[in-house]
Amino acid sequence: MQLTTIRRLTSRITAIFAKTTLSIITVTGVIGSSRTHPAIATPPPQQSPILVATAYTDLSLPTLRRGDRGREVQMLQQILSDNGFLHAAGVRLGTPNGAAVDGVFGAITESAVRDLQQRYDISVTGQVNPMTWEVLDMRENPYRSPLPWKS
Repeated sequence: MQLTTIRRLTSRITAIFAKTTLSIITVTGVIGSSRTHPAIATPPPQQSPILVATAYTDLSLPTLRRGDRGREVQMLQQILSDNGFLHAAGVRLGTPNGAAVDGVFGAITESAVRDLQQRYDISVTGQVNPMTWEVLDMRENPYRSPLPWKS
């Protein structure tokens, strides 16, 4: 009976530690002497997540403001649109169908940025500065849209 308990315990320990250890401790015999030997099977290698240090600065991302045009503004508008900010601002400012992702930083885009800044309690400027990019990336952009990183 004692041997059965030891075997059950050994099986549990093996199952728990097989994924994280390079050797397994096995218990043999009635007395419970132990010895260490290499693990027989190792789990297949898994891809680890890559951690990237992100710098939300004026050097890495453009500061966008009313009057700006281009690809960066279009990316910003797409993120704002994906999360409902652009549409809500468009409706509020008299565009019943919301706003278009057109690459022009106008009144609707500025209003949408202000709404986002107010929601996350950051300085409400209507401009997309490093703090706003960080909020957009970390809270409103879970890998749907690329940010306009400077190279």
